[in-house]
Amino acid sequence: MTRRLLRVVLAEFDVEEGASVALGRALRDDGIEVVYAGRLDTAEQLLRTVEQEDPDILGVVRGASEPEGLADALPDVLLFAVGNGPSGFDNAFESLEEAANWVSGVRSHTVETPSDRVR
Repeated sequence: MTRRLLRVVLAEFDVEEGASVALGRALRDDGIEVVYAGRLDTAEQLLRTVEQEDPDILGVVRGASEPEGLADALPDVLLFAVGNGPSGFDNAFESLEEAANWVSGVRSHTVETPSDRVR
């Protein structure tokens, strides 16, 4: 099986509902499969969503706080965060545009990569 689209789950954490919609549209327009998870209130909800959706990348649009322990719990999923202030995420961006550019760069390395997952 060959993966044709990069699959990204977008979730909001400690921000208003709909904060990641613009990012999702930009990624979709760039040919990336986007799953909009909406506002999630706990790291546990994020983990369950990732288990159900099986993404390549989890993007978290965050407010003042951010979910703890995701990198350790999700070693096979790339993570990024968008928000102001310091972040524990390796890939942390201040703007939605910066995040979209990063994801598009990742896409160029994963398209046509064989998948070990069955969807």
